[in-house]
Amino acid sequence: MNNKEEKKAKLGLALSGGGYRAAAFHLGVFRKLNKLNILEKIDVISCISGGSIAGAYYVLNKDNFEEFEKSFTANLQKSCIRRIIFSYRFLLPIFIFAAIAYFLLNDPFSINFPTWLVVSIICAIVLSPVLIQFRIVSFTALKIKAYRKIFFGNKKLADLPDHPILAINSTNLSTGTLWTFSKNKMSDSSYEFPKDGGDSIKFNGNDFSIAVAVASSSSVPVPFDPVKIPISYFKNANDFKRIKPRLIDGGLYDNQGLHKLTQRNSSYACDVIIVSDGSQPFSNKFFANNTPFILYRGIDVMMRKIKNLQFIRDVYGKSKEIAYFSLDWEYSRCVVEFVAAAKKDQVPEHVLVHHGLTEEVLEKPFAEINEFIRKKINFDSIVENALNEQQIEKISRIGTNLTALTKEKIALLSKHGEILTDLQIKLYCTTLNKSNEHS
Repeated sequence: MNNKEEKKAKLGLALSGGGYRAAAFHLGVFRKLNKLNILEKIDVISCISGGSIAGAYYVLNKDNFEEFEKSFTANLQKSCIRRIIFSYRFLLPIFIFAAIAYFLLNDPFSINFPTWLVVSIICAIVLSPVLIQFRIVSFTALKIKAYRKIFFGNKKLADLPDHPILAINSTNLSTGTLWTFSKNKMSDSSYEFPKDGGDSIKFNGNDFSIAVAVASSSSVPVPFDPVKIPISYFKNANDFKRIKPRLIDGGLYDNQGLHKLTQRNSSYACDVIIVSDGSQPFSNKFFANNTPFILYRGIDVMMRKIKNLQFIRDVYGKSKEIAYFSLDWEYSRCVVEFVAAAKKDQVPEHVLVHHGLTEEVLEKPFAEINEFIRKKINFDSIVENALNEQQIEKISRIGTNLTALTKEKIALLSKHGEILTDLQIKLYCTTLNKSNEHS
């Protein structure tokens, strides 16, 4: 790849879901990219769920990295879940239902309610959260309020910078595909060619709230209700009768944020891609005591399948420079995975040339190639002050929710993300390595 081609290479950053844990992990990725003078070169940031929190907050505060890092660290110590649970909108229905149940069961005014009436009302109270949960209380509305308070204020999509392009991804339950919010457009590709054969359906997102967009990207099914697109955002009001977008967590379709960056003919497609995966590692251990546990396990299995298919199609290939890393990875694994991919002919030819991995070298024993690459990228220097195995295991057990993180956890997560970013860029993104050498 010559210098002229390198200058044309479009650089993308994919930020996975995983709640506050992923957001803190991505903070370290931003830090390392900033130190390497790569952050300002990123053209597209494609994000999901917790990654959308980090991505949106960064682009809104990108002109002062030191202040961004300081304020984002402080904000991750503020719990969204606490704000939701202690909101009057959440507590009031509980108080009302509890008061009705107490009144019926204790009958303080000796009204002598018929038993059938008491039982019927109690059953209605018990079943109402299941049957009409979102009409009683919208957890997504409470999350939006918390996002505004902690992260985004009243910022709109129009407030996003022109560069880098931020793509906030949600899953559209109505079409089964991704819905993407960005500064210049918000849409679902399915609406370009509607099934009813009519004209393409367009939207005007200039005044759309970033807090709502991020909430739609991070609204995990069951507790959180889908985000709806009001008629005011349809360019043609008549189209509101044709479709009903219902947006939920983007992780259901693509939890790594990789799809838009690799999709053929996508306006977000990139040539060199960094994938920061702070999502929940798939574990063999799970609870099977009730329906919700089985439902969540089913979602995990589905997301794992999606991830594997994406990797087969995109990551394990030779067409693009893709540096992927996962929060639960130990550092030596980065080199092991790279050597394994090189021996399987799953690494671009120019990357092999950069590292001196000729056919003759690749025929040598695995351990010998592994040591060769470690020296090539100066592995020992990169991991000199890295996390140990116990610390990596500790941060891997942190929940992928929106509860507050301690300074210690944020520091460990971000440091781990920083080191993995450094390793994988040196291994896979030779275009960026050469660019830095010439700068």
